[in-house]
Amino acid sequence: MFGHDFLSGYSAKILEYGLAVTYLVLFVGFWRYVQGGKKAPAMKVEKAPATGWFEVPEAVALHPGHSWARMEADGTVAVGLDDFGHRLMGPVEGVELPATGARVSQGEAAVTLLAEGKRVGMVSPVEGEVVERNAAAPGEAYGEGWLFKVRPTNWKRSRAQLLDGQAARDWVEEQGRLLYGRLSPEAVPMLQDGGAPVHGIGREIDPEHWEEIAREFFRTQES
Repeated sequence: MFGHDFLSGYSAKILEYGLAVTYLVLFVGFWRYVQGGKKAPAMKVEKAPATGWFEVPEAVALHPGHSWARMEADGTVAVGLDDFGHRLMGPVEGVELPATGARVSQGEAAVTLLAEGKRVGMVSPVEGEVVERNAAAPGEAYGEGWLFKVRPTNWKRSRAQLLDGQAARDWVEEQGRLLYGRLSPEAVPMLQDGGAPVHGIGREIDPEHWEEIAREFFRTQES
């Protein structure tokens, strides 16, 4: 009788252990199935959107300080602020130009632009003598938006230091991505509907950061 009770209890224990193991196996399989069916949430990465923001006409060549040069029919070279510079500055309210007859040097500050109390120096993209000035504050980057004209000292030499065509477009778009990275994650309205930078980004930047960005992108710290 004792042996029979022992065997019955032993069998019951084996059955309990078997059920427990079976449950554990089923639970582990179910857990793996559930977890395997879920994807980890994608990490949100802040990056500059695709560009194509800035205009660079075929006739102009760009200086790394965001000034441009365009050879005119009369042999003079028109000089202005590029599209990137216009978008950064916003509507220009005042401009200080070199005097007629003054000599300007490539890469050295020649113009001061003013907008909402902010000032920025613009370097000349070419070396030569100033022969004409456009006193009206520029309303556009190219075309009639030139600031002054120069009789170049050595156009070929100056021209060799400038960018044009696809190289200029690639460079200025990279400048846009660099600016985007510099301003993020600050609360600056970098983009408007459609993805392009708003006109007058610099107006929203505090004075301390504005001075730093202006020196960096307009290359005035080097002149």
